[in-house]
Amino acid sequence: MKSGGFSFFVILPAALVVVAVRCASAPPPSAPRDHFPLDPREDLAGPFDEAVGRGWRALAAGDTAGAQKEFARAEEGISKRAATIGMIETLIMAGRAGDALDRCADALGDLEATAPLLVACGEARARIAQPVGAYELYERAVALAPQRIGIQARADKLRDAATEWLLTAAEHSAADGHRDEALARIARALAWDSRSAGVFARAAGAECAIGEKDRALEHYRQALALGGLDTEAQERAGDLALEVGDDAMAVAVFDWLSAQDPRFEERAAEARLTFRIANWPEAERQAARAKRMTRAAAASVTWWMFPEVREAKVRAGIVASDVLERRDSRAVMRAISLGLIDVDSYTHRARPDAVLTRGAAAQWLMRLSAVLPKPRGSPRCLQGFAASARTAADTIRAAAKCGLLFEAGSPAMSGPEFTRGLDRLRSLLSAGGESES
Repeated sequence: MKSGGFSFFVILPAALVVVAVRCASAPPPSAPRDHFPLDPREDLAGPFDEAVGRGWRALAAGDTAGAQKEFARAEEGISKRAATIGMIETLIMAGRAGDALDRCADALGDLEATAPLLVACGEARARIAQPVGAYELYERAVALAPQRIGIQARADKLRDAATEWLLTAAEHSAADGHRDEALARIARALAWDSRSAGVFARAAGAECAIGEKDRALEHYRQALALGGLDTEAQERAGDLALEVGDDAMAVAVFDWLSAQDPRFEERAAEARLTFRIANWPEAERQAARAKRMTRAAAASVTWWMFPEVREAKVRAGIVASDVLERRDSRAVMRAISLGLIDVDSYTHRARPDAVLTRGAAAQWLMRLSAVLPKPRGSPRCLQGFAASARTAADTIRAAAKCGLLFEAGSPAMSGPEFTRGLDRLRSLLSAGGESES
């Protein structure tokens, strides 16, 4: 027993040593590459012709001529699928991506779609500037080999390039009036990259070009929520919000921009005014938005915007015969009493439905500034108006100096410009003598 037991315990450790030595001397299995080119034998069942192995080693070493020779030999044997993939990789490495892509057309239809084949054909497309097709193939490769970090990284890079290509193509389609084509490309780009504010903004720009303004505004909204938009894109978003009628969004955009850049203060004020107008009574709202404002409309808007006008105590003045029976007679008569509307001394008519001219609007705004209270003094641009303004041109020039209206423009005053002038006058009087205008 002793000798038998002794032999057992002596032989067993020796056997373990032999096994250990053999394991240590055997080379560990090499980890699969995670970037192009990949071993063409991956995911395929053997056996493989030795020429495939030689071809792969040559390709990995950068010997494309040797690799092509070996893969061509293997394509005639039992390893045709692996050899075809290897040949495609070799052609790409040799700078012949176009030839490789010709082979891909057949291989992708006939062969089993393995990660090496998809990566190789994706790379062929990428190298001849076909990022959309390249990304689609890489995306399929990632699905087959989700743990390969390098493949995923290359797919991400191609996704960005493919998205850029689609957005540029969508912009061209939109410029050419191809609405459906543009929308299809935009939808595809957003499906691939819905986390980039820039992508949403580019999509919105193309949609604006084909008249899809509601859709564009929604994409601008998503871009703003993601953050990181440049000033120009934010301004376009605010402009579109004003155009479409989303005044709350416009206020938010331009208030933010004005907080960063004083150049946008006027735009922010305009957006806030537009938001307020949207909540006015129907008559005043229509007057403020009219393309050609009448004297009566100007009186109504002034009455609504300035409580001081409604509450002003005035003496009995000239009565205009063409105002007495009007529904807006109170507002028009108050404007007459304050000298904002002139009445013909011969006919006793104020012509309330006449278009408000630019000169009359300038006179209206400057006279209104004189009758409104000035808690902290008169702004510099309003001082000395009565002495300097002798003609309509002088009055327009004085009003323009204060920013109440544009010096040049249509002879007929529009509702938006006049209403902005009233709002600007309110701001000037609130600032008082501190204004440098």
